[in-house]
Amino acid sequence: MRGLPSPNADHHRHDGGVTFFESLAKPGWIPPDWAFPVTWFTLWALQLGALAVLATEPAGSARRIAFGLLAAQFVTAVAWQAVIFGPGRLNFAAWWLAAVLVLVVAATVAAAQVDRLAGLLIAPTIVWMTVATTLGFTLARLNPGA
Repeated sequence: MRGLPSPNADHHRHDGGVTFFESLAKPGWIPPDWAFPVTWFTLWALQLGALAVLATEPAGSARRIAFGLLAAQFVTAVAWQAVIFGPGRLNFAAWWLAAVLVLVVAATVAAAQVDRLAGLLIAPTIVWMTVATTLGFTLARLNPGA
């Protein structure tokens, strides 16, 4: 699954063989390798912009919730890398991506309630996480038991 940062985090070849990710059957519509770091860099820059916008708003529970959800989606997105690699983890990793998608939607809505621009800056992540989640479930289906 390469919907999140550093999709080939398992770059190290094991016993001269291919990496876990390289060994998987993949759908024809998988984005090219270069798209992942470029997209994540862009999305995180937009999220940083959203944080900056939120930081200018008056303190309050709505702002704290938006900050908290944005942090939660970031941490779970990055932690996904530890989940994916290894036999028998594709289904779990796909569901993990679904959870990240839910957090991104919640962060977007919460941020938009504080400042519309902040929500709009986070919103593109919903599109990418939808692709990533779809890819995750597709990889699990194409590689049963992996």
